[in-house]
Amino acid sequence: MSASKLSQFRNDLAMFVCRYGYNKKSKASPAMWRGIMCEDAVVEVLTNQKKIDQAIEDCQGRYKSTLMITGMFSETVQKEFNSLEPIIRNACDALSTYGVPEFAEDGGQQMIEFDIEEDDWSIPGIGYLDLVFPNGQIIDLKTSNVAPTEMSPDHMMQRAFYKTAKDNYDVKFLYVTPKKTALLEDGDVVDVMKDVKVLIKQLDNFCNNLTPDQARKCIPIAESKFNFYWKGEDELKNFYRKD
Repeated sequence: MSASKLSQFRNDLAMFVCRYGYNKKSKASPAMWRGIMCEDAVVEVLTNQKKIDQAIEDCQGRYKSTLMITGMFSETVQKEFNSLEPIIRNACDALSTYGVPEFAEDGGQQMIEFDIEEDDWSIPGIGYLDLVFPNGQIIDLKTSNVAPTEMSPDHMMQRAFYKTAKDNYDVKFLYVTPKKTALLEDGDVVDVMKDVKVLIKQLDNFCNNLTPDQARKCIPIAESKFNFYWKGEDELKNFYRKD
């Protein structure tokens, strides 16, 4: 069980049904690509694979070839492109004193596994760590256009997963925007994990009582300007609403 799966169940049941009932994923948005590519560039700098200017140039090239040259150009894409350099520089500056992060043997993110238990059930919790430093620090890198003053419930849950699995580490989230950074560690881990157990029971009950087809017929898509899950997902909407 992952924090991302629980978050999607809590935030948007229709998208949860698409992803886990039919194995149909949503498209990666320009903001998602920004996050992935900025993180890759930051890792290249922190691990001394590239100088920061080269990492930025390569990141911009990857972003262009992925989004801007493939017919996906828009004002949003251009805005995210413009944010790449300042975000990478701000992140590298904020992490400059932490040392060289450690990764799995294959060079990828370190995986965590731990048991989420109640008296009558147990389920493995899993997750992947962005940056693990030898000084006992775990940093999850979040790129954004606005830095929060408090972590969202979803990020608190993600942090609680990491802290539960790695309780001897300090676990913080570094929010990086083109203008500033914010290092946060909100949420009481014990209380958050209590809520996680309640959410897991709700998810289990939902999946045991409804097939994907039944769920699709009785749960509407919650469309609003605040719901980013369905933005640009016309094909997925048509699939979900088909008879």
